[in-house]
Amino acid sequence: MSIAKALSNAVSGLTATARGTETVASNLANIMTPGYARREMAVSAQTMGGAGGGVRIDGITRVVNAGLMAEMRAAGSAQAEAATRLQFLNAAEDLIGLPGEAGGLGSALSGFQSALLEAGARPDDELRLANVLSSAQGLASRLNAASDAVQAMRGEADHAIARDVAALNTGLERVAYLNKRISIITAEGNDPSSLVDERQAVIDQISTIVPVQEIAREHGKVALFTTEGATLLDGSTPAQFGFAEMPQIAAGQTPDNSLMSRLVVNGAELSASQMRLFAGGSLQGHFSVRDELAPQLQQELDTLALDLHDRLASAAADPTIGAGGAGFFTDGGSRADLSTVVGLAGRLSVNAALDPTQGGDLWRIRSGTGAATAGPAGDTAQLNRLTAALDKAQAAPATGVLLGNATLAQRIAGLESLTSTRRVSVEADSAIRNSRYETISGRFMADGVDSDAEMQKLLEYEQAYAANARVIQAIEEMMDQILRL
Repeated sequence: MSIAKALSNAVSGLTATARGTETVASNLANIMTPGYARREMAVSAQTMGGAGGGVRIDGITRVVNAGLMAEMRAAGSAQAEAATRLQFLNAAEDLIGLPGEAGGLGSALSGFQSALLEAGARPDDELRLANVLSSAQGLASRLNAASDAVQAMRGEADHAIARDVAALNTGLERVAYLNKRISIITAEGNDPSSLVDERQAVIDQISTIVPVQEIAREHGKVALFTTEGATLLDGSTPAQFGFAEMPQIAAGQTPDNSLMSRLVVNGAELSASQMRLFAGGSLQGHFSVRDELAPQLQQELDTLALDLHDRLASAAADPTIGAGGAGFFTDGGSRADLSTVVGLAGRLSVNAALDPTQGGDLWRIRSGTGAATAGPAGDTAQLNRLTAALDKAQAAPATGVLLGNATLAQRIAGLESLTSTRRVSVEADSAIRNSRYETISGRFMADGVDSDAEMQKLLEYEQAYAANARVIQAIEEMMDQILRL
């Protein structure tokens, strides 16, 4: 081998070790950077005139396990959806309360029943009658507050959908822009790895909103589809998503009977069946809360309110109420019925005829809501009828929820149990999805930058540098000897 060829080989080796050292430094510096993929330097033997000519740097490659990344994104979408549902069900359980828990519906009913029993023991005591009124108002207020909270959570879900749609549009626009930049940089022969890292991080964020499939296209570009096949981005222009946020949502409002919006794609609003194309992720979770979970809870509260109303408005509970007359509890001052049950939990109130602050009289609690004159102060019959009506096992109003015969206390206990069961079920599902995501993301991270492996490479580059430097030193010594001849 000639001296010139040996020098060329050594210089190419030094160049390769310098570039490799830069790659290791970049990997170690970005070990915790989201979306960063490990870099590896690709080299091959260089030939000159049919003989070895040192080392050629073929480029810097990003090392990413595409299959594992797709699994991680799918697991992240599922995790986000379950977390959204669980957040609502935790709040729902707090609204309904647990058996014996202060502030719950069961506790409010117990307070009302206890007040009726105490008043029945001393019907002449106006303080006890006032306690019946106060506890009844507390029960109605608890139902009102629960109903208002459910609608507020629907409004929050509606607002969250608008946020997700805005983030989805922004993310897709960014991916489209990065596609163009990566394509240009690749065509120029430069390394687009940093932009590819950024694009990966953006797609990861999008995948928490809707599950994403990433398909490679020419010149380093990618196309994005949902797992159900809807196109998000395929080409230079992403799909445009829209959503009309509601300023306020009332009980009973749905996308079919109001201005409430479903997802709009490229100017066309999706039907209920088409929404499955975007199933999974936080977006579906928020739609489920707004259109399924919250309305279901509202129906149950309305049925409970109608059951309470009907028990104390029956002729058996209060013979003084005329046909169609308002009973102990009213729907905004009127008698409630099945046709007006929607939103009743938010409107239920104690009859003004029983409330002295509204021009009523406490003695009507003892004598009957529709009584024209006060009966005997010691008459317990009406109070006993009210108590018996609450304790009677009877069928629930025909709303399709809270089925079976039960007392009112059993009805509330059943709703408490049902709400807790739903929360436990989704919590278990959420725990499974969290575990799966953590496992897959752990495997993905382990497949990324390994600091020990990078330090081992650094030592190898150091040894290679020393060897090439020693060759150059030897050549220098040889040249010195030749020049001294």
